[in-house]
Amino acid sequence: MRKWLTVLLYVSGIFLAFIYRYDILAWLRQDHNALLGLSAAALLALFPVVPYKLIIGIYGYAYGSLTAAVICWSASTLAGAVIYGIVKYMFQEKASKYLASVPALGKFTSAVQRRPFAAVVLARLAPVIPQMAVNIYAGAAGLPFWSYLAASGLGKIPGIALYAFLGGQLFSHPRSGLMAILVYVVVLALAVLALRPRSLWTKE
Repeated sequence: MRKWLTVLLYVSGIFLAFIYRYDILAWLRQDHNALLGLSAAALLALFPVVPYKLIIGIYGYAYGSLTAAVICWSASTLAGAVIYGIVKYMFQEKASKYLASVPALGKFTSAVQRRPFAAVVLARLAPVIPQMAVNIYAGAAGLPFWSYLAASGLGKIPGIALYAFLGGQLFSHPRSGLMAILVYVVVLALAVLALRPRSLWTKE
């Protein structure tokens, strides 16, 4: 019963956030209270009815690039830990059975469990992988919490820094925005080379 209540509350939260999404965005553009901004950023990370890249950009415009990056990094990391905890401690048994029942997923999960830190960092760096999916999968696969949290926080830094910078600087300094994108691409390439995705499939 408690599990279904959690699901119901989460779905209700998404529904309410979706209904009031424009009001929330308008408030974010006007308000500069860092504590309230952190709370709103965490709420929007927990209930992702608006692309979080857009939220980071708005925060960059409202608070400045550095403050926005710190707020959004803290909020999204906290939200990710909450989702991870909910999945791991309330739904992991069923989720792990499902992962094991699909051969391809089972093999992939075994590889990720051998290199959880590298796997989570790479997943966070990849701009095409939904971040909520990473939180849910990490909890379902039972990855070590501190390894997940450290890798998650590290992997979020380049993307959040980029979008916060673009939100704060793009319209006033477009050339700086293009340079930031170039630096971001270089950082991604170096990270992939350093972590070597193939090492995920290599047994210790």
